[in-house]
Amino acid sequence: MNGFGTLDAWVGRTIGLDRLPTRDDIEAYQLRCLNETIAYARSQSPFYRQRSDWPERGDLQDLGDIARFPLTTPADLVRNDPSLIALPMRDAVRLVTIPTSGTSGRQKRLFFTEADIEAIVAYFEHGMATIVRPGSCVAVAFPAQRPDSVGDLLMRGLARLGALPVALPVDGTLETLVGALRELQPVAIAGMPVTLGAVARLMAADGGPSLRIETALVSADSVSPSFKAALAVVWGTEVFEHWGMTETGYGGALACEAHDGLHIREGDLYLEVIEANTGRVLPAGHEGEVVVSTLRRRGLPLIRYRTGDSGCIVETRCHCGSILRRLRLGGRIGEPIAVGEGRSLSAEIVDDIVFAVPGVIDFSIQLRSGRNAGLTVDILTADPRTIEDVRYALLHHPIAGPLLQSVKMSVAIGLASGPSFPLCRKRRVTVVQGEG
Repeated sequence: MNGFGTLDAWVGRTIGLDRLPTRDDIEAYQLRCLNETIAYARSQSPFYRQRSDWPERGDLQDLGDIARFPLTTPADLVRNDPSLIALPMRDAVRLVTIPTSGTSGRQKRLFFTEADIEAIVAYFEHGMATIVRPGSCVAVAFPAQRPDSVGDLLMRGLARLGALPVALPVDGTLETLVGALRELQPVAIAGMPVTLGAVARLMAADGGPSLRIETALVSADSVSPSFKAALAVVWGTEVFEHWGMTETGYGGALACEAHDGLHIREGDLYLEVIEANTGRVLPAGHEGEVVVSTLRRRGLPLIRYRTGDSGCIVETRCHCGSILRRLRLGGRIGEPIAVGEGRSLSAEIVDDIVFAVPGVIDFSIQLRSGRNAGLTVDILTADPRTIEDVRYALLHHPIAGPLLQSVKMSVAIGLASGPSFPLCRKRRVTVVQGEG
């Protein structure tokens, strides 16, 4: 299993080569595809056709010229007036709607053609080949019942690889999921961090038989160091991060065995990093907002789409041997926890601190703003004494502790009550307005 031999060769075939590609090969292909996509979007997409801020010269002489073009935002997808879709609706084989936070009743609507679906399955096939052997049983902890859902597409890619994918019952209880996993005894697993973290921690706490899982593909949310450590302790698992979103066609970038950034899906996507406030393109190695342009999509072409994720691009050759550029991820942009007096704390840091406490199975975070500001963490645990362990971890952390103790903010740790936490979810800070 080697990312260099698998992904690079696949990208070479994607761009029409019968050999491993060079950087010049990939960049020439991307330049050609970007020019084709820009011309196509300008002629076929009502949104791009009507943009008044389009540059007079519409062709790129080099990849850096893409910076002349305006950015596309999630708000453009939500508004959809004029529509970004560039083909008749009858050409869609899958339409996906994504609820957006902060926009009441509005959703992003994504359009996939048959060619888009084939490209996704091919990416999953070759990407998973870097971490899964043919014949291996792979547990899929993404919803997979609906045709062309991310779980279904991942299972189809795994089947092409010659693996044996099995969908886990992620719509049931955590206990049911744990039981199914023990019965299946997979070699590998794929799912969201919250899902896999809760399953592993419950297994460690319930006294049942242990499990050995060699590799885990983890996607759809940020991956904390404490999460990786927990899977290594409970299952002996090596965690491979994946970045992607529905807008990128699910797949986007995948870690290799070197674990030094995520190899970008360069046959289908062109990534930039910009300064979030100004839109200025940043050089390699500088962290900012990740911006993506699609290279082959015709149903819903996206040009310089703002993802809301932070990261930096690495252009040096990876230790695994691959020449594909790599993405080093940061967190979500604009989602810090405000702790008063103009100071803030990364939500990812809080997530890492809380999950690092061994007794924590799952948890939620709520921030109350205003005069009586407070941070509330509700935890799912088999041992109530874990409450004090979490409080101690937060208040004595070298970064979070001084901030939380220097401002007038209460810190409340409680046991989760009421309905169970959803198994497949992104962990986000819920902000409620307090007094003042």
